[in-house]
Amino acid sequence: MVTRHLTSERLVLTIATVVIVGVLAVSIWSLAFASTGTADQPQIDADVQQRYESIDGVNATQTTTITRNGTVASRTTYDTVLQPGTEKKRLAVVNSTVERYDLRVSNGSALWLYDRRRAKATRISLSSPGSDRGKRLQRLFASLNMATAADAATDSQSVEPLPVVPRGEQRPTESARSMTVSYRGTESLDGREVYVIHVAPKDDTATYEQTIWVDTEQFFPVKKRTAWTADGERTVVTTTYTDVTYDTGVSEDVFTPSFPDNTTVEVPETPERQTYESVGALKADTEVQVPEPDIPPGYELTYATQTRGRVHSVGLRYMNRTSLITVAKYDRPGVGDNASEGVTIDGQPAQVSYGLTTSVSWSCERYRYTIRGEGVSADRLITIGQSVGCPSGE
Repeated sequence: MVTRHLTSERLVLTIATVVIVGVLAVSIWSLAFASTGTADQPQIDADVQQRYESIDGVNATQTTTITRNGTVASRTTYDTVLQPGTEKKRLAVVNSTVERYDLRVSNGSALWLYDRRRAKATRISLSSPGSDRGKRLQRLFASLNMATAADAATDSQSVEPLPVVPRGEQRPTESARSMTVSYRGTESLDGREVYVIHVAPKDDTATYEQTIWVDTEQFFPVKKRTAWTADGERTVVTTTYTDVTYDTGVSEDVFTPSFPDNTTVEVPETPERQTYESVGALKADTEVQVPEPDIPPGYELTYATQTRGRVHSVGLRYMNRTSLITVAKYDRPGVGDNASEGVTIDGQPAQVSYGLTTSVSWSCERYRYTIRGEGVSADRLITIGQSVGCPSGE
């Protein structure tokens, strides 16, 4: 079975440098859980994902603030409407300290960015109609329950903190392979009781940390604070929802954009992305030699992909219960200037990057390879990379 749709990942990465957009990609880290010593930490028995995704619309005022080394770099307030469990949302700027698109509307399959001053709207096709935020919340609370049951440090597990870092922002580059998740009790926020959850490095270096305030009844994250240090600069991104109203029965018309008659609507050219249910189906439909990685036992292929455009690429995606491995190959070799010392793949210098997602990249004669792991160590990714190498004939 082959499905065809347009993807705009590269375009969105560029446009969103001027739009406060939550990271859509999945972020999973291996964690070493430790008891916080909080006696009243509860076992959360509710079906968190079901509670969150059953909310029939959310209306709220959303404020996102970015500070760098203690100085406010930007603050934007939106009149926001969301449909949990989907990518349907409408964000209208109320005020901002920096230039922003005045309106951002998504119906789940397309995103519109509207600039009133320029009388211009940009329509971007989205490759994924759903949202996995509910699953991430479910796993986060499951991880807290596991830590509570153990009442001490346990073997490494995985968790998926919520995506709050705007696209285009610099991300932490230090290793985040050893993290702790802790329960910080309950608070009252905007008149609602919330659970406070904190994620930070095990060694307490504060290179990266995240705090999430989650409604105790609806399990909607009403506040998120993410902080990291990179190149000596401390960046803090805080998103807060106030005046929150649940189950508003949002009409589909809310997610259908309507612009003045003089508006110019642009539809940028985007590459075509095809998704396959098996590696064999991908091989039968591409002239590119598909990588054959040695993936550890317990992982299953979720799908394979091929993207045609300015860059021709193939990809494989594997998952187990708690982690993710992707293998990508594309016809745009890198120069290798940022290679990591002492790391090579099939004799070629390789670059290892740590952070929200760990990755290993190297170039052969015609192709660039990147293996990413979420909840997977860099050593394991390097081993997988060595099983791929630089195939003959390339």
